[in-house]
Amino acid sequence: MKFSPLLSITIPAYNRPKWLQRALLSITTDNGELCQDIEIIVTDDSSNSACGEITQQILENWPGKWQYKANNPRLGMAQNWNHGIELASGDYVLILHDDDFLLPGSIESILQVIQETKQQYSVLLFGVNVVNEREKVLKKQSFKNRQYLSKKSALINLLSNSSFVRFPAIVMQRIVFEEVGYFNPQWGEPTDIEMWIRLFSRYGVCCIPVITCAYTVHSQALTMGVFNENTVNTLVGFFHRVDELNLLSLSELKQCQAMFFHQFILAGAFRYLRRGKLLEFHQIMDLFNLPNIQPLSCPLRWLLIRFFLEIVDRYYHLL
Repeated sequence: MKFSPLLSITIPAYNRPKWLQRALLSITTDNGELCQDIEIIVTDDSSNSACGEITQQILENWPGKWQYKANNPRLGMAQNWNHGIELASGDYVLILHDDDFLLPGSIESILQVIQETKQQYSVLLFGVNVVNEREKVLKKQSFKNRQYLSKKSALINLLSNSSFVRFPAIVMQRIVFEEVGYFNPQWGEPTDIEMWIRLFSRYGVCCIPVITCAYTVHSQALTMGVFNENTVNTLVGFFHRVDELNLLSLSELKQCQAMFFHQFILAGAFRYLRRGKLLEFHQIMDLFNLPNIQPLSCPLRWLLIRFFLEIVDRYYHLL
């Protein structure tokens, strides 16, 4: 069967077969009639064959286009993302991490937006449910109405909200990667943010008021390891690069920086505090003392939360 799909859904897998199964089923269940418009690509960095077996089991009767690639040797996080994009043939690409999943009706909604906008927008951003390991919704992150954010507005939203883009909610024209390049492994964990900066500063983003996916917060997530000095310094470097684009004024950039790092550090600290990991909680709170972060004033939005967590930190640190 030869056809050119509208949407390629790429899944970078890594040693989580049960969650990969959930991700794949969220695509295939009740979507057989849409098979002409989508393709499924699994690129597997796993150390065993479990993810490959799950993929074959679920997709062997899928009537649409699909492929599975086991990486040998392992590619690493960013290159695994890139490998899926390189294999994609759709007009648009959605990267669905193996621990996330799509919601019922979401593929139809995404395809409808792609067809309605007639490829007018290179980057689409949908709403997302943030869920825990038991799929309990912790937060609904969406938009009130459809709106296109200009390059400047898109950057301000991205750089003042460290969770503005959740991976499974962003859908990109495949051609953009030929124009701006692929994810850069040298940036480590925050390489996605660097990519969003490149995309937003060139194309802006169209925000769609439809929740299409679930982003899972859990202890095994790779993002749990990002709350450290190296990541902070890398992110500070991204702000310097944005400054060179001359799209934001110095005051706008400083305001964004204060918002971004307060949300980033406080969110990380709370995750570890909630799990009772007090040493890690203290280490993350201590990031506020870094030379690049200490001068940033605390935005009013985060003032009470920072004050509360600092009291908790002092209490446990004195025990």
